[in-house]
Amino acid sequence: MAHECDDCGESFETLTRLRLHDCGDVQSDSLSTATNPNEPPSTDSSPAEKRNASVAELDTLLDRFSDGDVDALHYAVVEFESALSAALEEDSSGDKFRDVFWPYYERVSGKLDEAARAHGWAFLEDVIEAHDPTVEDELPLVTPAIANAVGRYLIRTRLTGGVEAIPVEALEYLDAVAVNADDSDDVAHEEVHAYGWGIGHPDHSVVDHLRARVSEDVFSVSPTLEHTFYADQYAAIDALERLVRDKSVDGTLPRVNRENMSYRRYLLDCVYSLKIDDYWPGMPRYYDWHEEFDYTFELDETVEQRIRDLVEETGFDANLPNDWTFRDLGV
Repeated sequence: MAHECDDCGESFETLTRLRLHDCGDVQSDSLSTATNPNEPPSTDSSPAEKRNASVAELDTLLDRFSDGDVDALHYAVVEFESALSAALEEDSSGDKFRDVFWPYYERVSGKLDEAARAHGWAFLEDVIEAHDPTVEDELPLVTPAIANAVGRYLIRTRLTGGVEAIPVEALEYLDAVAVNADDSDDVAHEEVHAYGWGIGHPDHSVVDHLRARVSEDVFSVSPTLEHTFYADQYAAIDALERLVRDKSVDGTLPRVNRENMSYRRYLLDCVYSLKIDDYWPGMPRYYDWHEEFDYTFELDETVEQRIRDLVEETGFDANLPNDWTFRDLGV
């Protein structure tokens, strides 16, 4: 559905693009900045000045959202991107970037989650379309915060409405982030682990997508498999068996003073903590989903046996103690 600007008549595919477009006729009140409106905009601001201005505006917009201005959050995401971009321009070492990223990562992702709980998936869908991870050569700098909120929404939806209730677009977004992230995008890679909660979706094969990227992205795939066990341990063991038995999964991990480890063996690390009491995966950050839903987990005996059989069948027990436990499978 197209959305048309009442002032200039331009048409946009999403509400976010409509809200954020540079309309020549009138500027939205939500976009007005905290600066003096009578002063002309600076054209020669230093990176530090740009960063400080964006951070100040980001604070203002987050406060507006807290006061009930929903649209302000869309602009806050844009200002977060601007502040991060200016920080990178200011300091190539990354110190300034981290000074902006870590304080606002939690705040922005938390507000996006709050908006999603209040206004549904449509709000997040609008955001991810405006900050598409597939458009440029690099991910938008705000991707971790958005992926965090999408991951929370995915988990919450699975636990309250079942796997069928998860929007396919949520799964496609997290998978697209994983596929398009550079090796240096550590935080973005971590935030896609919640993708595992889509295991068993009737319209999106999580297992097929994990298989497609396991040889290039094993460090993200393994913890994603860990999440699948908490979502549906029976579907999870099916997925683990398929991937570990697939001899076309190539690649090895170099280890100092030890034999290299195959990716297929590394995948078994995902079961390391399944029998540890009171352990929960750490992603998405800042979200204790197990506390929110008073979630409990107990590994079924048949699933445990299938894991043991898989380890022995593939010969990955050769370097394990005779009485090995799941902790021995940890890497």
